[in-house]
Amino acid sequence: MVDSMDVDKNVRLTKGYVLSLLLIGVPSIAWIFGFEFGDRDPIEISATIIAKTAAFGGMAMFAWSLILSGRYKLFDTLFHGLDKVYIAHRFFGTASLALLLSHPIALTIARLPDRGFDAFGIWTAFGSTALVLGMVSLYGLILVVVWSIIAKVKHETFIAIHTWLGLFFIAGALHAFMAGSVLATNELLRWYMIALSSLATLTFIHYSLLKDVLHGYYKYKVTSVKKIPGNMVDIQLMPKYRILKFQPGQFVYLRFDTIDETYHPFTISSGTRTSELRFIIKELGDYTSQLTRLKHGDKARVKGPYGGFTFRDSPHDKQLWIAGGIGITPFLSKANSLQHSKMWPEIELLYFVKKTSEAVGELELNHISKNHKSFHYSVIDEKKFGMQSLHDVLEHFSVLHDVGIYICGPPPMLRAYKQQARDLGLEDQFFFEEFSY
Repeated sequence: MVDSMDVDKNVRLTKGYVLSLLLIGVPSIAWIFGFEFGDRDPIEISATIIAKTAAFGGMAMFAWSLILSGRYKLFDTLFHGLDKVYIAHRFFGTASLALLLSHPIALTIARLPDRGFDAFGIWTAFGSTALVLGMVSLYGLILVVVWSIIAKVKHETFIAIHTWLGLFFIAGALHAFMAGSVLATNELLRWYMIALSSLATLTFIHYSLLKDVLHGYYKYKVTSVKKIPGNMVDIQLMPKYRILKFQPGQFVYLRFDTIDETYHPFTISSGTRTSELRFIIKELGDYTSQLTRLKHGDKARVKGPYGGFTFRDSPHDKQLWIAGGIGITPFLSKANSLQHSKMWPEIELLYFVKKTSEAVGELELNHISKNHKSFHYSVIDEKKFGMQSLHDVLEHFSVLHDVGIYICGPPPMLRAYKQQARDLGLEDQFFFEEFSY
């Protein structure tokens, strides 16, 4: 699958978000407790509070957004999947702009009573290195956020945006330490911001600039490349040395040396009982259209595994799997892994396709279905039957609270089913992949 983080921007208050908000809030709280209000004008006090808390809160949020991009395993657990971590990364990155933009706005308001129109000069103040760095950081962040909104979201675009974000963060951090007298007098705030900024900068250098230099990868080689109906390609890789251990439903970052130097995320389709890795990838862009050019023996680099869509978070005896198009890939991995297990839950797999001729993995899924009575598999032609609602799909389940619902498919399908799960009160039983790879 190929990445897009725009499936659904709804944010659920998981452990990851609670931890994030606590860490982000520390600098603003520390500043408030250390601020001497004195006999200042109420408007000046209010504007100063907004300016400073927005500056420190925005900087902490900006730093935390970069830290979340580091693909640390701890975040994978706290946010229930790296896909959810990237949603949080983008959420905090965009929200930090609102806070950082509030900083000069509030400072302008605070100076209006004394300076009048001259108070607006703060927006073009380049009188010192610190001010120049601050302007570069703020205006650069505005341009990057606008770019990410209006640009067509592709993986290459995301990588480029992230690189610029890191550079603008470093400029903003230098501005804060060079221009902030508060950081010189408030020891707790100073050391907290040093630690947070350092971790963000190191994460950016490690994952965005140095890439493979410090971040290890598995060496694989291409053993098979097959073009299949539906503009898809079936790729199999054999390990050169170490074998990647993964759980069904997870994805990896994959790079083919003969095509591109950028890593792209793809869901694993193979079962866990084989040393080979299999990927079924739909041609959706410039990069994926080049994959058919791969040849036997071409080198591949694999990073991972990542993702929380692992079928291990449901205690239910019955499971409903819903796949749309290329979203069948994590279910293929799980089905191929389960066929070697003696303990099977009762599984119903519904596979929605635009054409039945484009159904992927039919032979292996039919084979598994015939050999395991608890596994039921159906291919549904969307043109003939349409996209069934979750309510209709669940009608044949007598006890709804005992069903774990897993879904992976295109963004419109996922959005519709997520809303239907909320309406039916089944949100806690609903598990999904946030990417549309």
